[in-house]
Amino acid sequence: MTGKSIQNVLRSDSGEFDSYLSTFEESLKKATEKCDDDYGVLDGILRLQDVECSIKWPFILYLFAAIGTQTLAIRGSEKSMYGKLFEKLILGSLLSILGFSLIDPDKSDRTDRVFWLSQRGSKRESDATVLYRAGIGARFDIGFIGPGNTEISLDKVTRFEREMEHGRQKHFMSTIIIVDRIGEGSRIVEMAKAINGDIVQMSMTHWIKEICNILKTKLGYSHKILKLNDNEILNYIESEMANIDLKQFI
Repeated sequence: MTGKSIQNVLRSDSGEFDSYLSTFEESLKKATEKCDDDYGVLDGILRLQDVECSIKWPFILYLFAAIGTQTLAIRGSEKSMYGKLFEKLILGSLLSILGFSLIDPDKSDRTDRVFWLSQRGSKRESDATVLYRAGIGARFDIGFIGPGNTEISLDKVTRFEREMEHGRQKHFMSTIIIVDRIGEGSRIVEMAKAINGDIVQMSMTHWIKEICNILKTKLGYSHKILKLNDNEILNYIESEMANIDLKQFI
């Protein structure tokens, strides 16, 4: 594992690496037992010139794990595919809860309380784009960063244009970055504010309310969540999620 993957997968520094290896080994032991039960005992010899290797389930499972790990380094792999799916489900659900309607920007010129997902602009692709009303909107980007890795988030904040064309007019766009957490002592929040961007941490229990506050400040959009207490917000989100068809975001 690289330093970056240790941060992203273990959510910690290298001090957790030994614990991860122990857990990984235990998982493969359980997988070996299941393979024995489901497929039977695997036993054989692999010969390459003068070298021999005993082939049993543990060897094969470690080999498959190594091959699988290699695929994660390739853009377009399952890691990327499921990451993109996760982004659409989270952002689509979030914006639907907040009262915005999903549209296809290539087929609709609507500008009142609408959003779309993964729209490519002249600089880069935003994970979601919101229009509150004609001329005013926001771009959303969601991502996972290791603690202290400010470069990734700052890059996300700065690579969006401040204006966007949709329909026959231009819209002033704010930028909202959603991350899992920000490392202790990081200056990324202040750096983002300096260029009129906002970063929200999903590790904070009521991060959706924080997004509502940002939308009110930047777009003038006020949602009923701002008037609810913490318990009422959680109940409201659960109730609204039950009415959302997640298939529309895929």
